[in-house]
Amino acid sequence: MFVLLISLQAQSQQFYKISKNYYRADPFRQEFSSFLNQLMKDPLLINKTIHKKTDSTLFFLDGIYNSYSPFFFKATYTKVVLAEREEAVDSTGQPYSFFLYQLVGYAPAGKDGIKDVQQEFEKFCRQYKRGFTRDNYKELKLQDQQTGEIRDYYYKDLLLSPLTVAWATNKDHSENVFAITIRFSIVENTAYLPIPADGL
Repeated sequence: MFVLLISLQAQSQQFYKISKNYYRADPFRQEFSSFLNQLMKDPLLINKTIHKKTDSTLFFLDGIYNSYSPFFFKATYTKVVLAEREEAVDSTGQPYSFFLYQLVGYAPAGKDGIKDVQQEFEKFCRQYKRGFTRDNYKELKLQDQQTGEIRDYYYKDLLLSPLTVAWATNKDHSENVFAITIRFSIVENTAYLPIPADGL
């Protein structure tokens, strides 16, 4: 297991740059328990919702930054989500646990806001695409009008995409967003790229 973890760590420096450059609380630079404590107690994070893990529910946190915008455009506000997930991704069908960590920047309404999030998406993809093995692209449309784009990035040893970037707008362009989603697993209180269950 740890040979695979170390191998992935070595090939994924671009991924860790994204976590460092965009997220106020970086799960890869400290123990997971310290990261979680930092995020929950972040003084800039307001309107927080926290559901701790129980026997029947998984961990969930979300909140809003009014004064934190790590993007090229000036976000009106930024939302953060940390959610635990379980998926059956191995050959045995056993559930595989990982965390989804999302940052969503909300641009102003209207055409200028659409331009902001489109350009952010394009700049991000140009800057960070190198180092990943492959990517999957999807265009979002509503009545033949483009309303967004999604790109999932992969490493060859992973079944789950560790990174998704997207932009989207709604029908009247009142809500324009750019979103970064990273996924990671926890092994002995340390965050790693999402190793499939077959690799553990």
